[in-house]
Amino acid sequence: MNTKLISSLFAIAALNSVSSVQAFNSGDIINFKPGESFCLFGGTYPVCQHGVTSVTGSYFAMDISGDGVISPDERIAALPGTDGGIVIGALQLATGSHSSCPNGSEISPVDSPWCFGGNTGMHQVTGIPVTDNGDGTLDFTGWGVTWNGISNIPMGAVVSNAVLSCSSTPCTVNDIYEINFTSSVPINDPSGFGGLGYQLHLESNGPATPPISITVVIEGGTTQECSSEGGSNLQMNATTVVPEDDSVASIDWIVDGVTVASGADISAFIALGVHNLTASLTTVNGFTGIQDVAVTIRDTTSPVVTAAFLDKETGSVITEAVNSEKVILQAEASDICDPAPVVTAQIGAPVVNGQKIKVDQEDGKVKLHTSNLTLSVTAVDASGRTAIKDESLIITQ
Repeated sequence: MNTKLISSLFAIAALNSVSSVQAFNSGDIINFKPGESFCLFGGTYPVCQHGVTSVTGSYFAMDISGDGVISPDERIAALPGTDGGIVIGALQLATGSHSSCPNGSEISPVDSPWCFGGNTGMHQVTGIPVTDNGDGTLDFTGWGVTWNGISNIPMGAVVSNAVLSCSSTPCTVNDIYEINFTSSVPINDPSGFGGLGYQLHLESNGPATPPISITVVIEGGTTQECSSEGGSNLQMNATTVVPEDDSVASIDWIVDGVTVASGADISAFIALGVHNLTASLTTVNGFTGIQDVAVTIRDTTSPVVTAAFLDKETGSVITEAVNSEKVILQAEASDICDPAPVVTAQIGAPVVNGQKIKVDQEDGKVKLHTSNLTLSVTAVDASGRTAIKDESLIITQ
């Protein structure tokens, strides 16, 4: 037996819970999964061995052979119409059936036009709307077919109820459900198929995705300046949307794959660089939602450089010194993000072209005879930001 057919049969067998109370209400749209045609005995649709096909998903079927049994190869795929399916409590009239196959001129709210016996047909609801009986059945009294120019073939006139099966009780439009309706064409119907068996099988698209979402708000934005050693502490908030019958169980904050905090409002340290931030929501009913945000902590601030000449005795900053007086050089830098920026310092004296200078070395010390000294200090932080500070010392006799 074809594997698709086997899977379909198992799925139907597993769906055995029947609604016992009012489930579908007026205005609900019973949408259904489109039927999918396949080759019953091999081949790739539409080129099938022996030309024999069948359908998984939603379909209707006619006992064309007249043997009293509706077989898999007598199925025709059902595709949703302009209304998306059956509307509870509403009349849904199809117009434009004609000889030959569909040409796009048809209007069909329940299902898309189909070709049967070489002519165009459509399902419709006339006279009495489809309603939920509240006992696991739907009232299909008004269920009909328009085909080959015949305005209506009343399929609900022979059998009035369809069986509704759901994965839970009570059944809702957000549930997993199936509708099975077995009837026959009325005797003496002008279609010429009077008395032949008819079957309708509609499968839901599956449970609707509940409205689950999580939105991240970062105070100050997703790109921020480094404000402390190695990064910044960010204030973050998550707003959530969950169904009315559910609630938030947990919110986890994950940075580069590592969970750093939990809760709706958090403060977390984010290191210098570009990082992937994920806020992960889990509800009490087990639904989840996530939002990914790229967060950048950058360092665009240069180090603060100190360059000074200090009095040897008092440690105070001086700008003048007496010849032969000893002074201390100060060459330092600080940076908000980098605790140890690289500092280099050079000392020199202003000169002019052709000037003669005298340098004495005594006990490992260099004596430079000049009237002015210049101290130049350069600092570079881990982000490559550079700062330079220059100071001068006037030397008097």
